[in-house]
Amino acid sequence: MQKILVIGGSRFVGPALIQKLSAGNFDITVLNRGLIHSDYPAGVRFIKGDRNTGFNIQEHFDIVIDMCAYTGAHTKRALEELRFDFFVHMSTAAVYKKTEIFPLTEESPIGEWPLWGDYNKGKVECERVLAASKIKFAAIRPVYILGPNNYCDRERFIYSKIKRGDPIILPGNGEALVQFVFAEDVAKSIALIADKQLAGVFNCAGDKAVTLKGLVEEMGRIMELKPKLRYNPKTDGGQFDIAEFPFANANLLCDNAKLKNMGVVFTSLQTGLQEDYESYYRHVI
Repeated sequence: MQKILVIGGSRFVGPALIQKLSAGNFDITVLNRGLIHSDYPAGVRFIKGDRNTGFNIQEHFDIVIDMCAYTGAHTKRALEELRFDFFVHMSTAAVYKKTEIFPLTEESPIGEWPLWGDYNKGKVECERVLAASKIKFAAIRPVYILGPNNYCDRERFIYSKIKRGDPIILPGNGEALVQFVFAEDVAKSIALIADKQLAGVFNCAGDKAVTLKGLVEEMGRIMELKPKLRYNPKTDGGQFDIAEFPFANANLLCDNAKLKNMGVVFTSLQTGLQEDYESYYRHVI
């Protein structure tokens, strides 16, 4: 039985990941600040702790999965203070250097993309610390993540406006092509990488892309309501206002062949949105 330490794991992808790991042959320990109530499966050990003040864990783990490193200092401390054989870092597709060449592959350069601000800079630092460390590691790079109980106000924001009949103001012309991935698919991808101890970087994205306009129209179709679309040219590209719409009018397309070749099947956008609306979002808007 492999011993796994999950750092963080209390909010969105984390609980789904812990459920999947619990179905396998793992001895699971979760470490976080305990600020969010979580019902972990039987047998999962919880340690209350704050990574910013030190881990203070002496035992050795086969695998560490870090779900909440946002700066190079976060990752550096984890590598220095924890004992392990394999390290999995929850990264993001926002680490890629700004480009107009798509799709992005795992070999595309990482670096500054001003649209993503400090989030981009911090996550790039994390990956560079890992690369310089010479340890055995994996970094998973999801695109925009959707799913029930999304702490980023994405689906609920759009569904609520459609339900109320409020205008939905798209940035720019709303025609940027973007990809999404569902939290369950991210969780199963991380679980696979951890179980097989697959080193490297991995894009995590659905098979198809959609425009921002197309996304809202699909969500309206699910609700059987026609969304009222408006456009704001002043919030195009890097000028987007997250209070006005949760996604920027900027292309984000990633090649997902690497994970697919390992057997990961990604939920289609239409299926995932429909299932999550029926099971969750229709009850919270």
